[in-house]
Amino acid sequence: MKDCIFCKIVEGKIPSVKIWEDKDFMAILDINPNVRGMTLVMPKKHFDSYVFEMPEKEYSEVMKATRKVAQLLDKKLKVKRTALVMEGLGVNHAHIKLYPIYGLENKFEEIWAKDKVYFEKYPGYVTTQLGPQKSIEELKKVADEITK
Repeated sequence: MKDCIFCKIVEGKIPSVKIWEDKDFMAILDINPNVRGMTLVMPKKHFDSYVFEMPEKEYSEVMKATRKVAQLLDKKLKVKRTALVMEGLGVNHAHIKLYPIYGLENKFEEIWAKDKVYFEKYPGYVTTQLGPQKSIEELKKVADEITK
């Protein structure tokens, strides 16, 4: 796509720091990381940014590529886990964001944020913070919207 910044990165027209690639996908370090090693995994071919609308084959392949890159980050950055986000906003080119999670112990432990948050409208980011607890009745109303 002519004006796509990620297409220009794939073509080498805009500099980036590549950490992994194969014939169809590449992974680069995000130029604006909020954590050390934040990475973007993207197809070299342009697809619109909503990953769930990619053709089935390409979607499966980008997920496999993302897994390889996440495992690379885990090993080389010595983190126990890497988080994955596919919000599909910001740049209109399919991409998956990987966030190495630092400070975890060897064994699983529950870690919860202290604050709770709830968005009526997208504020420009997603979060894994929990929101206020909803009643079963409230959840059933949402389930009805989804299942009926």
